[in-house]
Amino acid sequence: MNKKDLIFLVEDNAGFALSTKKGLEKELGSEVKHFETGEKMLQFIEQNPETVPTLIVLDYYLNSMEAQALNGGEIMFKLKNPEKRVNPFRKVPVIMLTSANELSTAITLLKKGAMDYILKDEAFFENLIKTINNIINIRNYQIEIQLHKQKADTYRKRLMLMSVAFVVILTALTALYLIK
Repeated sequence: MNKKDLIFLVEDNAGFALSTKKGLEKELGSEVKHFETGEKMLQFIEQNPETVPTLIVLDYYLNSMEAQALNGGEIMFKLKNPEKRVNPFRKVPVIMLTSANELSTAITLLKKGAMDYILKDEAFFENLIKTINNIINIRNYQIEIQLHKQKADTYRKRLMLMSVAFVVILTALTALYLIK
């Protein structure tokens, strides 16, 4: 992970959030910003639109602190709102966390844009790190591909200019030859 990538962690269980935050910071060297509810994250985003994280780790059940809190799926749908014309969060990867093994919920969330659905079990942290590293590697490969495409375009333009120059020089030499 690049130095100081930003991860938003939305988790209502304070102890679990603290251990996950500290673990991610230690393991990945990233900055982790914690929110107790999705609404608090959305409020932060509204007040700080220039702050776009590398990815978001979002708990599904977020109502232990605030009974009326939206669940992680509802928050993700708000984040990835396709009706917003300019929405930098549409492409931010979201990893859903849950303590409930609900296949239908997992399928729905994955279809709606979650990158992964991770159970809070004994392998939770290891699975989370693997998923985050995969997301970061994909992002880095995409950046590298873009750079290679830009280089290829530059070389293509140079080649076209050289071809035009060659044709102009060849035409001029042919004209000089025919004049003699």
